[in-house]
Amino acid sequence: MDDCIELISAHGRARVSRQGAQVLEAEIGGQPLLWLSPLASTEAGKPVRGGVPVCFPWFGKHPDGLPAHGFARNQAWVVQTQQADRVVLALQDSPEGRALWPHAFRLELAISLDERLQFELSVENLDTQPFSFSYALHSYFAVTDSRHCTVEGLSGRLRREVGHVTTPHHGAVLLAQPIDAVFETAPGNLQLLDGQREIVVGGEGMRSAVVWNPGMHAEGIPDIGPHWTEYVCLERGNIGVAAVTLAPAGRHVASMWLESRLRQPG
Repeated sequence: MDDCIELISAHGRARVSRQGAQVLEAEIGGQPLLWLSPLASTEAGKPVRGGVPVCFPWFGKHPDGLPAHGFARNQAWVVQTQQADRVVLALQDSPEGRALWPHAFRLELAISLDERLQFELSVENLDTQPFSFSYALHSYFAVTDSRHCTVEGLSGRLRREVGHVTTPHHGAVLLAQPIDAVFETAPGNLQLLDGQREIVVGGEGMRSAVVWNPGMHAEGIPDIGPHWTEYVCLERGNIGVAAVTLAPAGRHVASMWLESRLRQPG
């Protein structure tokens, strides 16, 4: 993946691919924040396992068998502006995309790096008809051992979707066992606890969260294999009941920020 942009600040560095506007790697304070699989595909147009893929205009499997997580992560985006610590990339509808999702749109993602890794996503309806979409920033975090990690911030006010059944959820999410949980309404900040480190996932306008780690089952996934303990996916977006509908000329804007820090005693 040579077609990449390097972001550098006083606090760290990040590498962004023009394919998918995907942050592939990032470190802040000398510590890796994101995980990129050593087995990740380097073939153009193929999904890259790791970093922060952009899932759009749908999240997960499509009922009609179209590519999972949409097409934005597999297409070449165009750089709009670039600075040492910030880049803005855009994707607009094309014949290839309209074959999968027949709408005129403009998608823009601004990525900046300081004490945090920050994302601002905007979607504009350029069509003559309303359209609906869902999306997620599918963050893969580098951890010491996923089996000993915990996610906090999802308890009490959220619901956990298991298959087609939505059930209440209370308390921290433990990752000792495989998990694939979609929280359609999860507006608050989330905390991924990894030993003495805390990764905070915050933002505005992204009402949903996803926690995904298939555990040892990932050994059978070609681009994960034996590396399944090295990451946790904790994602933000708008999914399910939080899907977005835009009128013609309408615009949706949302943001996510990621920060890694030492946990406070007690």
